[in-house]
Amino acid sequence: MKRVIICEDDLLLAMDLAHEVQEGGSEVVGTFYSSFDAWRAADLLRPDIAIIDLNLADGDSGLALATHLVEIGCRVIVVSGSTLVHPELGRIPHSFVSKPVPAGIIAELTGPAAVHLTTH
Repeated sequence: MKRVIICEDDLLLAMDLAHEVQEGGSEVVGTFYSSFDAWRAADLLRPDIAIIDLNLADGDSGLALATHLVEIGCRVIVVSGSTLVHPELGRIPHSFVSKPVPAGIIAELTGPAAVHLTTH
């Protein structure tokens, strides 16, 4: 079973994402509303996959978090409503899902049968 963290500042979307992860057969080991909290927790929890928003309410772009997660061996799935993402994001492997998140896509990307290709 894959271990997943979620970093999303919209409570309802975070709950929906968690539900999708569980439907896909993986375990949510933490949900965070700021990149700072997700960063600290990732070092302890060592997730396999992280789902992160790029434009968090605390003003963080999520780029540093995504970079750190990749460095510790975590697969990153970016969920964003913005097409204006930092160009540096292209330097790290990640999957991108635009908001609103289509039903079933997160379960597919985090489930045991997920193909771990990176897309930009």
